[in-house]
Amino acid sequence: MSHEEGYKEWASSTPEVSALAKGAGIFFAGTVLGSALRYIFELILARRLGPSLFGVFFLGYSVFKLLEKAATLELGSGMLRFVSLHKGERNLERVKGTILAGLKVALLGGAVTALVLFVFSSALSRGVFHEVKLVPVLRVLSLGVVFTAATEIFVHSLQALGAVQYRVYVRLLFEPASSILLAFLFLSLGMGLLGASLAFLLPIIMGVFLSFWFLKKLFPPLARNEVVPSADIRKLLSFSLPLFLAGLLALFIRQITPLMLGYFRPPREVGIYAAALRTSLLLVVVLDSFNTIFAPMIADLTNRREFGKLAELFKVVTKWVFSMVLPLFLSFLFFGREVLGLWGKGYQEGLTCLVLLCLGQLVSCLTGPVGYMISMSGRTMISLANTAGVLVLNIVLNIYLIPRYGMLGSAIAVSLALSLINLIKLIEVQLILKVHPYRLDFLKPLAAGIFSSLVVLLAGSRLLPTEGALLRLMLGTLILISSYAAMIVILGIGQEEKVVLVKIKQRLLGNQN
Repeated sequence: MSHEEGYKEWASSTPEVSALAKGAGIFFAGTVLGSALRYIFELILARRLGPSLFGVFFLGYSVFKLLEKAATLELGSGMLRFVSLHKGERNLERVKGTILAGLKVALLGGAVTALVLFVFSSALSRGVFHEVKLVPVLRVLSLGVVFTAATEIFVHSLQALGAVQYRVYVRLLFEPASSILLAFLFLSLGMGLLGASLAFLLPIIMGVFLSFWFLKKLFPPLARNEVVPSADIRKLLSFSLPLFLAGLLALFIRQITPLMLGYFRPPREVGIYAAALRTSLLLVVVLDSFNTIFAPMIADLTNRREFGKLAELFKVVTKWVFSMVLPLFLSFLFFGREVLGLWGKGYQEGLTCLVLLCLGQLVSCLTGPVGYMISMSGRTMISLANTAGVLVLNIVLNIYLIPRYGMLGSAIAVSLALSLINLIKLIEVQLILKVHPYRLDFLKPLAAGIFSSLVVLLAGSRLLPTEGALLRLMLGTLILISSYAAMIVILGIGQEEKVVLVKIKQRLLGNQN
């Protein structure tokens, strides 16, 4: 038996590894591209508006994201469950009824939320954030709450019907790409904050019509009068509302810090902090991609009580995530000044914030999908308590640190809160499920990271130009990643990685056997 045949046999005996590789690859590609587009959009705004005005926009964006979650009531998850369930039953009336019921509730919630934000935008801007320029931003973005609520229903219905690619097209590609084009147009016309807000709003409005067109094309009964809709709204809400509470708390964790920073400090610091924060969040793209695929596997394996396989996959996922994230973290560590320089003048003041925030995100990746190991194994109350705990800790740290240290204090608060809660989750997983995410070959990426860091420090100082930030960033990252990959190969590629490489080779050669 050849090595390749051996890998095929091993892969067929562990189909979850193959599913992780394939599924995470799809979500990873879409998420990475979407994250890159949104990063470029915000980078354009930051460069053209400057730290102060970009800080004002980011405050409005943070308020919008919170109200977006409040408006949708986590009905997207309800669509995923009940639309897919009724589809499996071939019950067209129930599928149509569930979609329309979710849409009605989302539109009502979106309308009420948008009206409240529009009416109280002046009081919120002047009384809480002490910034009159925030008023028009909030009023423009309030119009998008209704549309984004409807889009959430449509794209999650498409995903439940087996067409997740349409969700990627609308949310991850069309909306951010359109925002980039509109930002260039409006900011070139000198429209400032209003142009930035419209560049964010208009793609959201267009996304509703695009997602509805996709849904009507995929599910024609939606527009047929002869198919009479039938739905249980009470069951839909009873499923969605508990998830909404947990999701809202999780979103608060992400958005509360820039809002509190805006309360205590001027918008300029919010803008600089936002650049560091958005850059650090690129580290968790890999983790989020794997979590999307691994979460249902956790539920399935715990239900079948296959804890040995779950433990092994837990180790595989954590190792893959850490291996892919570590070189990106090192790039931000060594070339963070150059990265923040891309955002424009003044943003390099957030270098220390960037390093601290990246450390917190690295700990999240280092502990792997511990949160999902708890929630998807049925311990939802523990998961909710963890989320509430990290939110309270984050708020307390922010109240204490921001008045004393400004944006640096907010970065310390986020990093400490993330690190502590993930370490607590790691202990909980060990106590409850008797598993941990580490094994001996976890040291390979760590050794490769140390080696590549030494290469950058020693050889990089001679090879990298002292002038030209972009060129220095590109060459330095190339040296770091090349040396990291070389050391990984020298130390030996694991069995799971070989399975993935065989699958890539098969696809490139057109051999699917």
